[in-house]
Amino acid sequence: MSILTRLFGNRKTETVTPSRIETVTSARRSEDYARPLRAHVYREAIVTLDSGYTRRGIVLDYSDTGLRIRFPNNETMPRHVSVNARSVGISGRAQIIWQKGSEVGLQLI
Repeated sequence: MSILTRLFGNRKTETVTPSRIETVTSARRSEDYARPLRAHVYREAIVTLDSGYTRRGIVLDYSDTGLRIRFPNNETMPRHVSVNARSVGISGRAQIIWQKGSEVGLQLI
């Protein structure tokens, strides 16, 4: 037991204040926050490229102006695509704003 005391010390654990957790996890945004609030979902979407090639993905979150989709592989996407995510009520043309691995950020046009 003395070896464990020397390795880890005698520090007692402190309790976490619930108000501290609430401020970290609260969904409140400041009035000057640039990005709109996003709804977190896990719904299917179909993205169609201009060539007619379609890819299925999962909508992770969306707002009135755009959405984030995760695909099963890391293919590079063109700048403009058509999106059909009827389960969240979004369909139409979109512009790829960012791509990081298999996730893509789209802005609705």
